[in-house]
Amino acid sequence: MNLPNAITARLETVRPEYRVPPHNIDAEQALLGAILVNNDAYHRVADFLLPEHFMEEAHRKIFMVAGSLIRAGTVATPITLKTYLGDADFGGQTVIQYLARLASDATTVINAGAYARTIHDLAVRRRLVAVGEYLVSGAYEAALDDPPASLIERTEHALLDLSAAVPASPLAGRSAAEGSAWMLERVRGLRDGTIASTAIPTGLIELDRATNGGFQRGELWILAGRPGTGKTVAMTTLSRQAARHAGVLVFQAEVTPAQQWARYLADLAYRPGHPLPFGRIMAGRDLDDEELRRIEEAQKRLAQLHLHVDYRSPISVAQIAFGVKAEKRRLARRGLGLGVVFIDYLKFINPSERYRSQRVLEIGEISGALKQLAKAEDICVVLLAQLNREVDKEGRVDRRPGKEDLRDSGELEQDADAVLLLYREAVFLERKFKATNDPETGQRLIDTQNNLELILGKNRAGPTPTLHLWCDMAHSAIAQTTRGPF
Repeated sequence: MNLPNAITARLETVRPEYRVPPHNIDAEQALLGAILVNNDAYHRVADFLLPEHFMEEAHRKIFMVAGSLIRAGTVATPITLKTYLGDADFGGQTVIQYLARLASDATTVINAGAYARTIHDLAVRRRLVAVGEYLVSGAYEAALDDPPASLIERTEHALLDLSAAVPASPLAGRSAAEGSAWMLERVRGLRDGTIASTAIPTGLIELDRATNGGFQRGELWILAGRPGTGKTVAMTTLSRQAARHAGVLVFQAEVTPAQQWARYLADLAYRPGHPLPFGRIMAGRDLDDEELRRIEEAQKRLAQLHLHVDYRSPISVAQIAFGVKAEKRRLARRGLGLGVVFIDYLKFINPSERYRSQRVLEIGEISGALKQLAKAEDICVVLLAQLNREVDKEGRVDRRPGKEDLRDSGELEQDADAVLLLYREAVFLERKFKATNDPETGQRLIDTQNNLELILGKNRAGPTPTLHLWCDMAHSAIAQTTRGPF
C-alpha cells in the first residue's frame, strides 16, 4: 500500500485522542505464534501479508525476521530469531521469553490464514482513516495554489492504491487438479454451447478470428497509429460494434463531445455514393430532408446500444477506475454487464506524482495499472496510443509500423495482450503529392484512399496477421470490406 507520504503521516499526526486506530493485537500474536510452531503458516500468508500490516512495531520486526529466515531455508524458532532481535524489552519480558510465550499460546496452523486476513484488513482500515483525515485536513487548510481538483485526484490515487492492495478471495486460486478440471469443463461447455463465450465481437471477422472471438475480458489492448491514420475512427467503429453485444464505456479525452457523437452518427448513417461526413453533421446546416431523416434513423439505432461516453480531459487512472466501477453499477441495475473500455488516448492520462517527469516510468505505471484494472474488473481495456516519429522519416523504406514503434515506453508492449497498429499508405501519398504534384502519385492516392491496414504487432491469443480493411475517414467508419448500407 504505497500511499503518498503526506497521507501516511496523517495516521500519526491528526487523530482524535479518544479514537484508537483499528487493530487486533491478539490476532497478531496468534499468527506469529503459529509461524513459530509451524513455518508452513508463513507460506500460507506471505503472498499478501507484509510487515507493515502489523500494528505493533515489535511484531513487524518478528514477522520480517522470521520471513527472511524461512525464505533462506532456515527454521524460524524462538531460538533462531533471538539472535536477530537483540535485547529489546517486551512489556517486562525478554525477547526469548516473549517468543516462547507466542509459541506456547499458538493455535493450529489452519487458522493462520484467518488471522492474516484480519491483520491485513485492519491495516487497510488504518490507511483509510489516514486518507480520510488527509482529505479533511487538506480541505480545511488548502493553499491558494492547491485547487480542490488536485486534492481530489491525490485522494483518488490513494484509494485506488488501497483497492489494489486488498487480497483476492482465497477461492480465486486453484490447485493443479482443480484448475485443470475447471478448464476441461470450460472447454467442453464452450464446445457444446452450454457455456457462452466471454469474448466481445469487434465487428471485424478476421480480427475476431485472430483473437479467438474479439475483445477478451481481463486483457489490455493497445490501438496505435500516427496522426491521421484513423485511431479515433477505428475506436468509433469498434466501440459501436462491441456495444451491440456488451456494455461499452468510452473515455474520450481528445475530441469534443460534438465531434465524437457526430462520428457515431456519420458511421451509422453511411450510404455508398451519398456522403454525409461527420463535419457536416457537426455544422448542422445545409442538410436536406433526406439527410436529416438518415441522421434521425442513425440516432434511433445508436440509442439502442449499451454505450456511454465520458468527456473528462485530462483524466487520471484513478478517475478511470472509479468511472468503470460506476458504469458497472449503472449497467447492473439494468441487468447488463460492462465488457470493453476504450480510452482516447494515452497522452491525456495524468500520471501520479510518483515518477514525476520520468516519462518512461510514468507510462509504465499507467499501462500496468490499466492491465490490473482489466483483470480486476473483468473487462477488456483498449488504450489508444501514438507511434513515434521514426515511422515518418524519409529514409525509412517500409513505413508500416511494428510494436517497437510505440512511443515513449516499451512498457506498453510488455503489458499489452494485443497491439493493433494502423497504417494508411494514403497519408504518406497525400504528403508526397502536395510536395511534388506528381500525376502518378495522385492516381495512387485515389486508388488507396479507402485502404487501411490493421497490423497485429502482438497477439497473446494467436497469430499476428495484417488485416486489409476498408475505411472512410470522413464518415468515421471502417469495415472488413467495401461497406454498403447496414
